[in-house]
Amino acid sequence: MDQPASVLWPDEAIEAMRRASREILAQVGVRVDSPRAAEALTAAGCAPGAAGRALVPAAVVEAALALVPSEFTLLARDPSRSVPVSAAPGETFVHNSGEDPNVADPLSGRSRPSTIRDQALAARVMHRLRYPQTINSLFWPSDVPPDLQPLYSYLVLAFETDKHVSSPCADYAWQLAPLAAMAEAVAGGARDRLQFALDLSFSPISPLQLGAEVCDGLLETATHDIVVEILPCPMGATTAPASLAGAIAQQHAEVLAGVVLTQAVRPGAPTFAGARLGPSHPRSGEFLGGAPEAALASLGATQLARRDGLACDCYGPTSGAVVLDMQAGFEQGLSLMLSSLARPRFLSGCGTMQATASCLEALVIHDQLFAHAFNGLAARGWDDEALGVAAVAEAVLGGKGFLSLKHTRRHLRRDVEQPVTGFRGGIDEWLATGRTSVVEEARARVEQLCAIAPPGLPDDVVAELCGIVSATAAARGLNEWPDPRRVLDEASAV
Repeated sequence: MDQPASVLWPDEAIEAMRRASREILAQVGVRVDSPRAAEALTAAGCAPGAAGRALVPAAVVEAALALVPSEFTLLARDPSRSVPVSAAPGETFVHNSGEDPNVADPLSGRSRPSTIRDQALAARVMHRLRYPQTINSLFWPSDVPPDLQPLYSYLVLAFETDKHVSSPCADYAWQLAPLAAMAEAVAGGARDRLQFALDLSFSPISPLQLGAEVCDGLLETATHDIVVEILPCPMGATTAPASLAGAIAQQHAEVLAGVVLTQAVRPGAPTFAGARLGPSHPRSGEFLGGAPEAALASLGATQLARRDGLACDCYGPTSGAVVLDMQAGFEQGLSLMLSSLARPRFLSGCGTMQATASCLEALVIHDQLFAHAFNGLAARGWDDEALGVAAVAEAVLGGKGFLSLKHTRRHLRRDVEQPVTGFRGGIDEWLATGRTSVVEEARARVEQLCAIAPPGLPDDVVAELCGIVSATAAARGLNEWPDPRRVLDEASAV
């Protein structure tokens, strides 16, 4: 476990929260709004409780955790972009925030409803940036049928990137089969046993409830090769205890309840933990973005999930700002650095701006923000070569100066982050460029990236994806729906 994280949440604190999560499940249990799911939990060893709750003994939790694969891979169309998933400390991967209904102006804060073209352009920008490494639906487009929105979104995302396309938000269990079929078509069907083309998140309802839609979705994954993320979103003092340790323990109990159900219906299903615990405003009850408690919750959730052998996906940059200003910068930067200390497998939040709105300029700025954070947390060498006694002697005694040394050039290339976004220079140079803000620089970068043609898909794959969308629409009894090929052509136009 990383030392910086264990200073804030020491081992004894993590173990105490781990015990508390088991006690919550055994004594309080989880409400289950699905007879089929309740039967599966009973068969796994859970006991019926009051008011439709299932009491989950610790032994049942341990048995379920033992079934979860320790490692698996999220496939990308470009194999070099595939993402290995493991609970062990290692590289942290980034995915964008998701399913915002609105596009916001980064300077005024005013917003408008998002469209499927916004979805495509967001993916186009993310495809060309370092971060995120996995791409999910940044927006919830308003101009396609709501029930088919995940399918249309997956269609344009897969066309715009060869990174892993992650978790197009599915509201209903019936959406899983066509989404799985689309992901298999894009992946090409040739996969090793622990490689997966699609992952989906399912959110228990806090406090401690597996809603009917969540249960149906988890049950449906039993017939598909889908990676499952259990993603509770409790709020401290409203849907979870006000104490941070208590809220983390409850959140982990909700994750474990989802793991138990997943493994009960599909033993060995690849599963990982999501953590979206946040503090709430004491008057409004709204999420307090940018508060340090959210980042501390991410730290604790990562350590706790790792203790149970689960990879973790938690908040990265958060802010209470409604525009991309200095408040957004310092809150997002500090929350990202703090959340990163435990080395979670995934950090979310790339592109986030407001509670219900995102913007493409934020994607560009956050790309640089993640690069700075990860470079700042990277281990630095301290061997003889790095200590550079010989370099000091050469520079000082040899009269060469440090800039002329190979040692200097080597470490500048390796150790120093070279920013793509942001200004480095003197005031006179800045004035001469006519620049006004990093937001306007990001906007120019967005325009540049949007003008680049996407990687696209083979015609036969596009035809198969469009056919799946239309077949699903017909099976749902729709009389008409937007032609998927026309939607794709219009959304992906350069």
